[in-house]
Amino acid sequence: MPKKLDKLDHKYNEKLAKIRKSNVERHAGYENTMKLRANIQRFERNATYDMELKRLRGGTAQGHIAPHAHKRLAELKNLLAK
Repeated sequence: MPKKLDKLDHKYNEKLAKIRKSNVERHAGYENTMKLRANIQRFERNATYDMELKRLRGGTAQGHIAPHAHKRLAELKNLLAK
């Protein structure tokens, strides 16, 4: 039969502290991973918006574009703050 651990036992408290520490490290690592993922997604989204804006600007240089394209051009300028 295993030894029953008393809450005042020093080894019991050390074991709990070690578990808490590993939980904090694991959660911090997960949070960093989520922040990195969000940064990558934001970068990719902005790169896509920028590419679309360049294509629309290229289209306006070649001639007139449709009214809905003008609206999208204005939206992209606001999104990218250009």
